[in-house]
Amino acid sequence: MFDLQQARILVTGATGKLGREVLYHLNRQGIKPVVQVRKDSDTSYIDSLGLEKRTSDLRQETELAGLVDGIDAIIHCAAIVHFRRDRLTQFTGVNVFGALNLYKAASQAGVKRFVHVSSVVGIGAIPRRNGNNGSKRGPSVTANEEFEFNLGHLRVPYIMTKRAAEDELRKAAAESKTELVIVNPSIVVAPSRTGDDRGKARKMFGRFFMPDFRNWVNLVDIRDAAPGIIAALEKGRDGERYILAGDDITGHDLVLAVSSIIGRIPHLITIPRTLLNTAARFSLWWARVFGKSRIRFYPDLVKLLDYDWAFSSMKARKELNFSARSIYNTLEDLLQNNFLGTSRRGHPGE
Repeated sequence: MFDLQQARILVTGATGKLGREVLYHLNRQGIKPVVQVRKDSDTSYIDSLGLEKRTSDLRQETELAGLVDGIDAIIHCAAIVHFRRDRLTQFTGVNVFGALNLYKAASQAGVKRFVHVSSVVGIGAIPRRNGNNGSKRGPSVTANEEFEFNLGHLRVPYIMTKRAAEDELRKAAAESKTELVIVNPSIVVAPSRTGDDRGKARKMFGRFFMPDFRNWVNLVDIRDAAPGIIAALEKGRDGERYILAGDDITGHDLVLAVSSIIGRIPHLITIPRTLLNTAARFSLWWARVFGKSRIRFYPDLVKLLDYDWAFSSMKARKELNFSARSIYNTLEDLLQNNFLGTSRRGHPGE
């Protein structure tokens, strides 16, 4: 077991949602990590904790020797998370080369442990057959750490680069003494920046209709995912990966659960796949013609509807003592704007 209290820990991507929560939970344990930031990062939360900051661009190998100097362990959270197709070069630079550059620098500096925060998209997903995979009780098939990756043919940049990072890190780790542990969180549920998630949900439910999806998805509370990442640093076995997953739930049941909390009835309709494809392509065309940088609906997202995103975290439960609360408890806290125990709203008394 790795001694966290005696280690000098570096956290990357700490201004992102998940990295910020890792800082929060480390701080609650009395651990003061070193934090990697970019030149344009908002470091107000980091400064409030009195943490040491080191500025670097992970894509620039020459900047990394100083970043890892005197470091015993690294939690690598930095990544671009988005399902857009036109940024493959940017995604590759950060998600693949950034991770690999950092690991190589860590290896040269004698860093003992490296925890790479990946995603369940790097594992794969369950192909849907005849629109079904299970019943109300749960999916008939779930993916675990031994699942054979099956999403490369989709050519989705985010998925491609998250998987490529894992593969390249494993190759590098085979020739290094720096221990590598990979964690794969599922879809992380966290409060928005505004804190009014109830208002956002009510506005969404006020639309004329909502699409009715029956795919299984797995959701994990950020208050469980962040401690799971820290547990992987402390207890994870060298060369292993751990899925940090919560409950599996269908999109249909998720909407109904939200409905019961906010007190609004959704107008659910089943949208034909051909219409979804057409709408996604039109959305992309519209954005290009009118120069819009924000695109919410991509053709790549439609491809994901051919799969169920159901996962098992049994390995993490056994080896890391990982636990995840019910998605219904998470939704209740989120939609009542009462999401305590995070960097934005601490535990009672903090």
